[in-house]
Amino acid sequence: MVTNRKLVIVLITALSAILGLLFVTGNERVESSSFTGLCVYSSGGFSVLSNGEDSVGVYASLEVGKVYRVFGVFFNTSSGVKIRPERVEVTEPTFPLESITGAYWPSRGYYLLTPGRIKLALPLHVPKGGLVRVNGLWYGGRFYPVGYTQLGIPSSPSADMPWLVEGVILRTGRSTILWNGSEEIILYLPYGTELKPGQRVKVLGIVRFYSKLSLFVDSPEDVEILGTAMERPVREAGVGEVATGNCTVVGSGRSLKLNCTDLRLYGFSARVGDTVHLEALRRKSSLLCLNCTVVIPREELPNGICSFSPGRFARIVGNVSWVKVYRNGFGLANVTSGDCWVLLKLRKSLGVSVEENQTVTAYGFFTTYRDMPAFEIQSGDDLCSGNC
Repeated sequence: MVTNRKLVIVLITALSAILGLLFVTGNERVESSSFTGLCVYSSGGFSVLSNGEDSVGVYASLEVGKVYRVFGVFFNTSSGVKIRPERVEVTEPTFPLESITGAYWPSRGYYLLTPGRIKLALPLHVPKGGLVRVNGLWYGGRFYPVGYTQLGIPSSPSADMPWLVEGVILRTGRSTILWNGSEEIILYLPYGTELKPGQRVKVLGIVRFYSKLSLFVDSPEDVEILGTAMERPVREAGVGEVATGNCTVVGSGRSLKLNCTDLRLYGFSARVGDTVHLEALRRKSSLLCLNCTVVIPREELPNGICSFSPGRFARIVGNVSWVKVYRNGFGLANVTSGDCWVLLKLRKSLGVSVEENQTVTAYGFFTTYRDMPAFEIQSGDDLCSGNC
């Protein structure tokens, strides 16, 4: 029985010696020392510190992004140098850091745009699109920030870089056009983001230079509606402002010609002679109706047959005293009211005719025919029988 007990003790001693030998062989013990580095990984009680050149595994839960000085005994293992720390201190970096300047862009990750995309390991407390100078180091294909300085928002557009612009929406549909006070900018908005003409907005996006300056907007949160465009009288309104006033329609079709401006009005229908109150967005070469109404129907205009003035728009009412039609289809009708008369010019293309002794109403412009007072209409719809 004693012999067996001695045998067990001998075996245990031998096994301990063998395990110790294996441990020393696989883990070369190094004297107690210290290491300063940035924590680039931490999980399950194990962390990794790096100084940009060397990395050390630490058996402790540390915070990624902080710089530590670790004291303890280091071991060279098959997976690198590791340490069971005796003491851990938060400290300032004593190793060189790299400095990168770019625009902060948190979108499906955290990036610096330089304009190349540099992936950051950690977020920054910086407004999206803001310029920043970041000090840190590279590890595992990502840049780990240690400190940074904010440099503000870019003041002018630069290719592939963020830009914050404020302006008025001029057009939507196939493309969204923003006027920033000096030029038109094409906005490429995220799916489901809709804007309306006349809205004043602030938009952040990535700049591209095509035929026009373009802005690719990353998120609906990057679009802020500030209100509506400024209102001005129709003759004073500039591009991106809302033109207001009462005007008479002097030409119709896909757009309306008005007597108060050379710009045609789109997005509203009215008849020649109608007076409309308009609130319309002033664009480069046109007006877009935002809120327009007919305030005086053309039937309420006075009879202007006695107020002949070449080029002036008017409504005339009178009796046809005679009609003459030429071989080419052009016709003339003498329209009389009291002591006043004009020659009503009827182009063949109008597709209308009048008869003697017929009472007619016409909407058009005074002109002349062989030095005689005349009146010309632009459409067959601008001539009707009776007082209409």
